[in-house]
Amino acid sequence: MYNIMHNSKAGMLASQSKIDVISNNLTNVQTVGYKKLEVGFLDLYEENLHKRSFPTNSKDATTGTGSRVSQVTRNFSQGAIKETKVKTNLAIDGEGLFRVRKNDGSYAYTRNGEFNLDATGKLVDDNGNILDIRVTNGNLRNTNLKNGELSINKSGEVYLDSRKIGDIDLYTTKGDADFTAVGDNLFTAKPGQVETVNKKTILQGYVETSNVNMKDEIVDLMMAQRAFQYNSRGMQTVDEMWSIANNLQSR
Repeated sequence: MYNIMHNSKAGMLASQSKIDVISNNLTNVQTVGYKKLEVGFLDLYEENLHKRSFPTNSKDATTGTGSRVSQVTRNFSQGAIKETKVKTNLAIDGEGLFRVRKNDGSYAYTRNGEFNLDATGKLVDDNGNILDIRVTNGNLRNTNLKNGELSINKSGEVYLDSRKIGDIDLYTTKGDADFTAVGDNLFTAKPGQVETVNKKTILQGYVETSNVNMKDEIVDLMMAQRAFQYNSRGMQTVDEMWSIANNLQSR
């Protein structure tokens, strides 16, 4: 019965983690550039019943001890591209992330291209983080993008009227390195693990929608809830068995 309790507990914890991740994905189904989370499970070790003095017909008899969450990973697959006709909105079609400069001067990365112009004429996200533009002339760093017609081509070249003022670079991680989520749809990476994307496609007047498929998430949620219920019933059954055993001993 101890094994049943252990397995049921492990299953409930794993199912709850799955439910939490799915709930987070569903909350962000409308978040521009959001990349869904995915849960990986790992079977816990098998125990040899003979070594634990359980009556068996074979010394090789084993039993599983449930499962646990092995990792929660970010799925960076492409979301659908949606036209907004807003000139400050940008979508990445393919690999890479935008780089933004935070208020503390540090850099972060995002797929959310729902930018707008702040009071000083800089492209910023909803939290005021400034889109990093590699300027072609140092004197143009403080250019007010409100002072002309802003256009950005697919190669990331930024023009104000007919004058090129800079380039928007896209970034990815090197080798097997991964970005780390830091909240607000932003990611960071360790120093030296980021490089620019060689072939980039940036679409002005578009945004990339979340890559969360609501139907799939709801199906997964129902399965996770059912698994939680089954494991909960296992715990309840053990409790009832203990009660019966205690009643028998007291007679």
